[in-house]
Order: sequence, then C-alpha cells, then structure tokens
Amino acid sequence: MTKRIYARGVPRHLAAVQHSIPSGVMQAVLMHALQLRRSYREVFLLCDIQRHSLSQAAEILGITRAAAYKRLRLARRRMDEVIERLCAPHRKPPVEMRTNDADSQPSATI
Repeated sequence: MTKRIYARGVPRHLAAVQHSIPSGVMQAVLMHALQLRRSYREVFLLCDIQRHSLSQAAEILGITRAAAYKRLRLARRRMDEVIERLCAPHRKPPVEMRTNDADSQPSATI
C-alpha cells in the first residue's frame, strides 16, 4: 500500500518516486537512510522522500539553506554508495583454464 504524504496540503504518493526501484531495494535503502546521522537523515527524508524543496526543508529544520544543501549533498552521497552496493551484480573472480601436460585435463585456478 502506498503511503499518502501531505506537503503543504498537496497529497503526493511515494509510488510515483519509486517506480523504477524494486521494492526490496527501496526497503533496504530506507533502512540505510534511517541509519544516517540525524542531521543528514532529517533533510534527506524531507527533500528526497517527502519531496519538500530545499528551502522548505531548511525552514522546517530551522537552519540556513546552505546548511540544508550541504547536509543533503552528504546524505545523497552516502545513499548513492548504498544503492550502488545493493544494485551491483555479484562479481566472481575470473577463472583461468589451463591444461595439465601430464593428463591433458583442464584445471581451474583462481
């Protein structure tokens, strides 16, 4: 079920923002967002989840727009790292095939 969010009286849906991210990844991202430092988490949730403008978030938090921008930038950087780790394909080290002269059977070495 989509949670309805109200930003200054305007209903918005999280589903519109999350349409291209699998739900399991979104849950993991939100769990990581909750682990951000409080000052980063607050502005990240206001701007990127609840879709407030940067100016609105700064006003809500009682900080300058510059401070809100810096916190949001740092939070987004950390969240980008999390998303990359969660969405990156699992990589296996390359396996070299070589033949053994004694019995001509290929043997794998890592």
